[in-house]
This record gives sequence, structure tokens and C-alpha cells, in this order.
Amino acid sequence: MKKYSGFLSGIEKEITQLNDHMPRTKKSLFQLLKETSPAFTTRDGQRSAVKHEELKTLSELIPPKYHDQIMLPFTILRRTSLGPGAHTIGGSKLEQFIILLILGKIDSSFETWRELSLPRIIYSPEVALLRQKLPTTMTIGFGT
Repeated sequence: MKKYSGFLSGIEKEITQLNDHMPRTKKSLFQLLKETSPAFTTRDGQRSAVKHEELKTLSELIPPKYHDQIMLPFTILRRTSLGPGAHTIGGSKLEQFIILLILGKIDSSFETWRELSLPRIIYSPEVALLRQKLPTTMTIGFGT
């Protein structure tokens, strides 16, 4: 394995650079709703704007008592090790529940989300659907 260590560190560096658009820190839905120009900062220091319309849609879907627990942007990671087109949903169980609810993969109320066993893997067609519905409140990264 030692003879491949330089190669592997090069791959890790490339993945890090590919993920420069990922958030440095996330903000709660509650916090973003209060901002006049909602945005988050990416790992490379860029400002990434968030559309008010998306925040409004999410605030109508999610009960207000959870607005301070939902951290945005939602994070989806491309995971080549899990097979073609496989992605994992990042974040808390509540955030995973919301993503699956938006995709129509579950039909449960917010009162039951804690008890549910949630799949963490979604596939490229579902990610494309999420990109249509949540273009500024979701980000896609690359994992191994």
C-alpha cells in the first residue's frame, strides 16, 4: 500500500478541490428566512446565494418548530464506492427525512420521523429531481 500512498494522496487532494463549492458552514432555515440576502459561504470563500422562493417552499413544508434544526444547504454526496449513480444524504436524520419526503420516497408525518428507519442512499435520477426542486438549498459533493 505504501507504493500507492502518493497516488492516493493526489486523489484525496483532487476530491478536496472538487468539493470547494461545498458549504464551509451551514445556516438554519430559521436564520436564512430572516436574512434579506440569504446565502452561505463555500469552502473556497465564495458567497452562494439562496433563493427566497425555495426558503418559503421549505418553510411551508416543514413545521415551524423545526426551522431552527434544519441546516442548509442540504448535502448529497456522490459515492462511487456504493455503485453506479449512488449518492448518500448527509445531515441529520430530520434533514434526511425532509429530502426523502420531497422525493416522495416516504409517506409519513413529522410526528413520526424519529421512529422511522430511513434509507440514506438515493440515485442519480432522484438527485436530478432534487436539483430541479432545490437548486440553491442543496449541494452535491464527491465522496469516495
